[in-house]
Amino acid sequence: MSVSDQKIAAFSKTISQLRDQPNMQPAELKAYFDSSPDELRQAHNGLCDALCATSAASSLGFQRTAGVPADTVQAALENVQAQVTDAVLGNIPSGSVDGDKLAQDVRNHFSAIESAVAAESSTRQSIDSNLQSQISTLSATKCELYTGTYVGDGAATRTINLGFRPKAVLVMYRGFLLEMEFNYWHYCSLGGIAIEGWSNTGISLTSNGFQVQQNLSPNSETGMTSIRVNTSGYTYVYLAFK
Repeated sequence: MSVSDQKIAAFSKTISQLRDQPNMQPAELKAYFDSSPDELRQAHNGLCDALCATSAASSLGFQRTAGVPADTVQAALENVQAQVTDAVLGNIPSGSVDGDKLAQDVRNHFSAIESAVAAESSTRQSIDSNLQSQISTLSATKCELYTGTYVGDGAATRTINLGFRPKAVLVMYRGFLLEMEFNYWHYCSLGGIAIEGWSNTGISLTSNGFQVQQNLSPNSETGMTSIRVNTSGYTYVYLAFK
């Protein structure tokens, strides 16, 4: 058998296959436990026999070179032997002519080609790096938009859960942000926008969404200022930027 035939893909019996309380006789249970080590022993002995066999070299891999285009140790040895024989007979083995044996003008030509390839490779790497940087920047600055509605319940504060902390939230009632009733000197905020560090519209960002307020506060200039973004029965729409 060859070296590759000694692989153990999986043991035929494993402890994980047993029940928690095996219904087995002691001798049978011992044989079960010994099966995997015995399979390993057989594979190891088989590997030793395969490596000692005269055909082992034909199963061992060999990385091809310019001078020895072979895939196994056996083929590589035969190739080297053939090159030695050809050299003795006066033939030029394949791959035996290297750069040192070429004329100077040919070597200069090859050097110029090598330099051009290296320069092109460097330019390509720079372009790829720049492109990847731009992609990363765009990915980091992209913004997802979420829309939704909620019906006010009249509570002083209420949290609308989005499942994430938004970058900004815009809330409106029927498409309006403000309402003014001049005859009552009344100024009413029915919505607005909240961003990081700005939440004086009665809307503020939270770790999982945003919070809205419902309150009235006196104002010396307008008489009464109210923030109504949780009025009971009112339906509000919002845009959340993630």
